[in-house]
Amino acid sequence: MTMVFKSHQLQSDNHAYIELSKETLKRQLSILFPVAGIIFLIISFSYFVATNSLWLTSQALLGALLCHFLATLNKRIESPRLLIWVFIIYTTTNCIYGFYTDGHNLLNNTIALTIPLLCFFTLRHQYACWYSLLFGMYYVVMSADEYIQKHLQINEALQNISAYAMVLVMAYLLAQHRNEAINKVKVTAKKDFLTGLLNRKGLEEQYLFQAYRCNRYLKDLSLILVDIDGLKDINDRYGLDTGDQILIMVSQFLKQQLRPADSLARMGNGEFCLLLPDTSQTEAETIALKLIQEIKQWQLELENGKQISVTVSIGLTLVEYQNFSLDYIKADSALLRAKNWGKDQIAIS
Repeated sequence: MTMVFKSHQLQSDNHAYIELSKETLKRQLSILFPVAGIIFLIISFSYFVATNSLWLTSQALLGALLCHFLATLNKRIESPRLLIWVFIIYTTTNCIYGFYTDGHNLLNNTIALTIPLLCFFTLRHQYACWYSLLFGMYYVVMSADEYIQKHLQINEALQNISAYAMVLVMAYLLAQHRNEAINKVKVTAKKDFLTGLLNRKGLEEQYLFQAYRCNRYLKDLSLILVDIDGLKDINDRYGLDTGDQILIMVSQFLKQQLRPADSLARMGNGEFCLLLPDTSQTEAETIALKLIQEIKQWQLELENGKQISVTVSIGLTLVEYQNFSLDYIKADSALLRAKNWGKDQIAIS
């Protein structure tokens, strides 16, 4: 049965690292802003009960309203980085103000100013978490004597603990965001940006594992190179965007043919590599023949209504060296012969 894809249906789903990290930050801010808003309300209540100061109470209420406003914006806008900077500037300004107007809260203000800065530079969120916990323990120990001697009132203790909890959450979330972003970079280093398949580096890891396993258990391991015929002509005639859509279409086709243990990678240009564990040469040849026959049933329909179908040439080899470069050269030599025979062919090395 012929499979026809509209051009707009074939878009890369492997988004850039910045887009992924943006989504991560939005999720974390959806936790940070509500928590911070609750803490501001606690601080506001403590000011109102202990001091009856409308100025201090209104300041804390303003912080709670700001958190609610930022939480609402976080659901609607596409710039979460701007929101976190607004939040940091507001809390930092309040800490600096408190630094000059409330001398016995110097330790609290130091914590509030230090941890948000730390979380921008830490590479692992665990570091920020432990740092924050140690700072909090230090704060409790240093303040214990003042609590005992009544130098600090209950409302002041509540304010300090609430402020510390807020910056602890902020430090943890921001540092976790940075850590997750770094992990995504590591993942994308092994993936092809356009198709989302493994790249050569990612495939080599699978190759080493499967080559060792198959050699140990005396199983066959087959390697198939699939190259799209005439991709350069498609790029020249219809444009690079159409060529990219062809690549995505072929990658989706190949993914549908994979078995659970198989590995698939894009090696570059229009070339793909399949690694088939526990597969003899005869079985791999059957799979390759199926690929050549069925890919012709997949077509890309352009916006002008024109339909494009492709053929592929295949080079096949049994893995024998346990060295990816050497086995790849064998398969590539077979692929070159298939191309020279007129394309839409299978050659075995």
